Amino acid sequence: MTSPLISPDRTSAGFTAPPVRTGRAAVVAPYGSGKHYRDEFERQGWDCVAVTPADDALPPRYRGSLDPTGYRHVVVHGDDVAATAQALRGLGVSAVVAGTEIGVSLAEQLAHRLGLPGNDPRTSSRRRDKGAMAAALASAGIEAPRSLSTDRLQDALSWAHTLDTPDVVLTLSDSARSDGVFFCSGPDEIRSAWTQLHGIPNAMGGSNQNLIIQERLQGSQYVVNSVSAPGPGGVHRHTITEFWADRRTGTTHVSDRLDLLDRAKFVPRVLAQCTVRALNALGICEGPAHTELMYVPGRGPILIESGARPEVAYDPAAMRDAVGSDHIRDAVHAVVTGTPKSLAADRPRCAVSKVSLIAPYDGVIDEDLLLTLLTLPTVRGYVGALVPGTAVRRTVDLLTSPGRLTLAAEDPRAIAQDYATIRALEAAGLYDGGTR
Repeated sequence: MTSPLISPDRTSAGFTAPPVRTGRAAVVAPYGSGKHYRDEFERQGWDCVAVTPADDALPPRYRGSLDPTGYRHVVVHGDDVAATAQALRGLGVSAVVAGTEIGVSLAEQLAHRLGLPGNDPRTSSRRRDKGAMAAALASAGIEAPRSLSTDRLQDALSWAHTLDTPDVVLTLSDSARSDGVFFCSGPDEIRSAWTQLHGIPNAMGGSNQNLIIQERLQGSQYVVNSVSAPGPGGVHRHTITEFWADRRTGTTHVSDRLDLLDRAKFVPRVLAQCTVRALNALGICEGPAHTELMYVPGRGPILIESGARPEVAYDPAAMRDAVGSDHIRDAVHAVVTGTPKSLAADRPRCAVSKVSLIAPYDGVIDEDLLLTLLTLPTVRGYVGALVPGTAVRRTVDLLTSPGRLTLAAEDPRAIAQDYATIRALEAAGLYDGGTR
């Protein structure tokens, strides 16, 4: 078994720690949105330890991306959870959070061994494996897409034949961010998608031995962000922090745009009820969750999946600027105080949209058009490598989107105008920088 490696104490030479420290958090796999935990914990008077697999054990998309600056220690996890937990105990860690999807299961195991708040590691599969997730929802009487988890193509074809529609979705059991999602119509397309997915490593490092085939739902898609913590009498308290309408394009598995919804409206209230039931069924009682649902006419809200971690492709600074808080800040508040944040009725109100960039072909980001894009009046921030000269791939899913912009304004028409300009800039050569 491999013991964890611990970096030197970064506060021991030439740096004086702030006089007040109320705790130390371990951020497991602090990649993507998870990298923002460090700054938010620091704002609350805590410091952070990074926990990560060795670089060569990470999925390729995360290798070399850890910025150790600001972490008190970096603990490199091998294959010995007990040893890593012991290292964190020696460092005085008082909270463990998952930075991204690949850290969910390990964070739960570590928190359990340390006797710290966290979701039960015995039910981790409900939160990482889509097949186990669907089974847990069904047991709780919560409607989810009809689905089958299998490692045999013939089983998938036979199951699809029992549906009343030829349209299905073939996807991965343990991945995220629309990685490995194929919409299929009929057995030939299922066979083709199976060949491209089965046994091929996915973006999260999984082996894709088991695939999920499920009915293709038709309806309006939504995203719900939440933060959970124990409440009085052992009853878990779930606070819904954001509701988003997810507008998808017809040609890619990526959100065209997400529009922030008014929580007082009817649809968010219905979504909240379904989400809370799902969080309980999946054993999400601590920390943030990112849940995707579809409202299907005649059936109501149907849960697609839920991840026990912050939303990916998320710009917390832009959200704080627009509405006064964000998913990361709300999650840290729950860790520090032991209770989810109470959402004030007078929380700043404005229209907010998140617009995904969609490259129609492989290209290179153009400097002049990028400057125009980033200085549009409603653009508050972005995620992604939006640098002139950066190579981009044709967008087929969220992983291949060049970036996501956060737009905010008091008047939704201003966002609509800038949204139209974004798509016009893409059509005008935003990705033609290498040919000019």
